[in-house]
Order: sequence, then C-alpha cells, then structure tokens
Amino acid sequence: MALHSQIRAEQRYGLSEFNPLKVMKEIMADRCIQVSESFEKFSRIFYVRYNNKYLKVVTDYNVSFVKTVLPDANDFNVLEKLINKLANCTAIAA
Repeated sequence: MALHSQIRAEQRYGLSEFNPLKVMKEIMADRCIQVSESFEKFSRIFYVRYNNKYLKVVTDYNVSFVKTVLPDANDFNVLEKLINKLANCTAIAA
C-alpha cells in the first residue's frame, strides 16, 4: 500500500518511485529551503530537490516525517534561493 505522500508525488510530479526517506535526508542535511511553518497545522513546508525536480514537501512540525507533497506554486524567488543554496553545497563538497 502506497503512502499518501507517494500518491501525491505521483499525481503532482509524475514520480512513481517517490521515497519519503530520501527527502527527509535532504532536509536533515539542510539541502533545501524552508518556505513556511504553521504551528496550528503542525507542519512545515520545504522546497527539496529530488531526482532533478524541485518538490514542495510538507512535513510535520518536528520534521520527523513527510506528510504530503504539494503542487508547485511556481514561486521563482524560492526556487532561485534553493538553486543558489544547492550550488553552494556542491561547491563546498568539491
């Protein structure tokens, strides 16, 4: 049985083999951009690079699991920040 986040990743981004643990590793390694947080909804939203796509991912507030994957809102300022951050991470690793 597929997880909710896997179903949403398939529907919204065409990712049939979505792995929430891989996304969590990217978040924990700080290779993402936090877009927002909501204590009322007990969630945080991140932009994460996954298989050469930028996903809008919702986690619980404590960032311990992926709740769902949201459709892309085409927020290019956030995407630009993410691309710059990932470029810096790549430069540091090299």
